[in-house]
Amino acid sequence: MNLHTMGDTAYLVGFPGEPDAGLLAKVRAFAAGLEADKIEGVTDIVPAYGSVGVVYEPERVRAAHGELPWRVVGEWLERHIEGKVRAAGKSARGPRTVEVPVVYGGEHGPDLEGVAKTARMSVAEVIKRHAAAVYHVAAIGFTPGFPYLAGLPPELVSPRRTTPRLRVPAGSVGIGGAQTGIYPRETPGGWQLIGRTGLELFCPERVEQPCLLAVGDRVRFKPVEKLPVFTAGAEASAARSKNAAGASVEVEVVKPGTLCTVQDTGRRGFASLGVGAGGALDPWAAAVANLAVGNDPHAPLLECTYVGPVLRFSAPTVVAATGAESSALPSGRPVAFNAGDVLDCSALARGARLYLAFAGGLRVPRVLGGSGTVVSTRFGGYEGRPLEAGDRLAVGPHGDVASGAGWRLASPVPAPSRKETVVVRLVPGVDWDQIFRRFGPGGGARALEARRFQLSGKSDRMGLRLTGEAFSVPGGGEPWSRPVVPGTVQLPPDGLPIVLMSEGQTIGGYLQLGQVASVDLPRLAQARPGAEIVFKLIDVSAAQQARLKVAADVARLRVGLGMRR
Repeated sequence: MNLHTMGDTAYLVGFPGEPDAGLLAKVRAFAAGLEADKIEGVTDIVPAYGSVGVVYEPERVRAAHGELPWRVVGEWLERHIEGKVRAAGKSARGPRTVEVPVVYGGEHGPDLEGVAKTARMSVAEVIKRHAAAVYHVAAIGFTPGFPYLAGLPPELVSPRRTTPRLRVPAGSVGIGGAQTGIYPRETPGGWQLIGRTGLELFCPERVEQPCLLAVGDRVRFKPVEKLPVFTAGAEASAARSKNAAGASVEVEVVKPGTLCTVQDTGRRGFASLGVGAGGALDPWAAAVANLAVGNDPHAPLLECTYVGPVLRFSAPTVVAATGAESSALPSGRPVAFNAGDVLDCSALARGARLYLAFAGGLRVPRVLGGSGTVVSTRFGGYEGRPLEAGDRLAVGPHGDVASGAGWRLASPVPAPSRKETVVVRLVPGVDWDQIFRRFGPGGGARALEARRFQLSGKSDRMGLRLTGEAFSVPGGGEPWSRPVVPGTVQLPPDGLPIVLMSEGQTIGGYLQLGQVASVDLPRLAQARPGAEIVFKLIDVSAAQQARLKVAADVARLRVGLGMRR
């Protein structure tokens, strides 16, 4: 086994060999052993084919004075790799065999003929061979409930699309390299689509088993002529009630702005089900907004993108804004509003994402351990969707809030101006040497730092797409899908980087250029389309020290505000 850092918040443990049933069993056993012996600060353990991802929060890892958390986590992993820890883990249930009905081809499988052409066989033969195989669920990731299936007949191996689709219909069955899988909900994706099923693979309201499939399950595809009634993505029942109980104030949405959603600082512990951390793209700004109105830093609040909302209050409340700048509210300062008052935050100046915190916090249900909206799979937050005109948000009761007169709180990571070049620090990734081999020693750093990229308007909460001078992506076959985390910079076949953000997938199959230092992700989140992006190399120690400083500043701020009240 080999060990790689993934920036300052994660590790990747790689296993040698092809991901056959034996290797998959070893990967699952290793992940279960880590889970049984998990140290404080480790939040997620994600098995995938021939690797295991380990995600941690540096500020929560217990480290001796002067020792950095990445070394503590690394030493813990090395003890397991060397067999010095015998921690036996147990699976939640034994593997099952699940039959998946599929309508192949036509509007449901637009790439089937292309796959047949690549395989040099008829469409009918592709369907026959794809359905005859028995597959094993090697990982759950990319999007909640997405099963990566091992066992694709080698003659059906097909490269991913050069440029991923922005929208893949829910239930689509695809081939990506030597693996096949099923998209549980509508999402972007780069696999070749050969068919579609009507099974609901992911339902967050099924608390005990939100995913239909689990790692280790066997899957068989059954060709059918007609797509059954499609249930994936159906509107949820009472579990997705609009507001939780205990509200004292209502906030009416007069105008929703652009992509205004309820967010918190993210979920933890569900990445092995494909449910990423999610939450605010600028978590530091969100925490400061909450602190300014006396909330816990993780309380639900609003994240507003490019154009803010117009809100009307039914009773007195206190609001604070951070992140992007709005002329309607001074940044980082609690402002009191009376019943009937209207707050117009539609015009945003500096920055791309505005955070609005309300004293008492927004009252929405917690789903899978968090309150944030997962836009891509429509759960959490307010009915699992962006706000619309006429929505009414509930705000909980609150105590006294210290006056904001004469003081303000600054976001730990200031938003860039519209003309500012956004410099982003990058820790080299596991595929760095492969990508830059032809440049020779030191040449990769120069090639990277000399490039100028622009933020594409096709970016979203899942990932930021960059345009500019493309990288030459080396051949030699596509890698097996591996764990990824927010900040992973992927290189699809077109050579244009995609920076995964908080709502990004948990597993990906593209080459990994590197990992954006976690403290710099908010700067990317606050950049607007067209902004110039420049990468600068940094090592993991420097990246982690920068994050720990910001986390310590926020912790001191919380203590100081507590003493003030």
